[in-house]
Amino acid sequence: MSTSESCKVGASNNYVVCDVNDKLQNMSTADDKDIILSICANCGKEGAKNVCAKCKQVKYCNAVCKKVHKKKHKKQCDEHIRLAAEHAARLLDIELFKQPPPLYEDCPICFLLLPELETGYRYKTCCGKTICSGCVFAPVYDNQGNKVDNEKQNKCEFCRTLAPKSEKEAVKRLNKLMVVGDPIAII
Repeated sequence: MSTSESCKVGASNNYVVCDVNDKLQNMSTADDKDIILSICANCGKEGAKNVCAKCKQVKYCNAVCKKVHKKKHKKQCDEHIRLAAEHAARLLDIELFKQPPPLYEDCPICFLLLPELETGYRYKTCCGKTICSGCVFAPVYDNQGNKVDNEKQNKCEFCRTLAPKSEKEAVKRLNKLMVVGDPIAII
């Protein structure tokens, strides 16, 4: 059974390999359509529309040419499928062994580990930082050493951005963080 046939059957273990293999095949045929004329691999006539079903690299003008050229093309076809499977396996390994983001980070202000309870930290939609409750409620000083009350000014403790004035503005900030790929904003 070939790689493309096993993908059609629905092998659950090979879904990434099949997906990458399909992408590689589509990339190679897209280049052929744009740059090279459709020429039969057997007889050399233009206007070939019959494509090798296995590798999608070679075109033929009809089924007879496809059958005649099959023996010559078999090694090249199998090599292309083998290389595509190796590349897909490398991509799968990269995806599998990628380190996940840490569940609990350090507070960006005091550098202490954030507590596990949700009441121990707050997520800020302005900068996308998670700040511990100690730093949220701690007094903040300006550059001249004067105590600043952030609650009256309604600013973020980390980036000093004003808090959103409406729910619409808060949602807009969350959407910007989701586009960047912030996992907490997505949740």
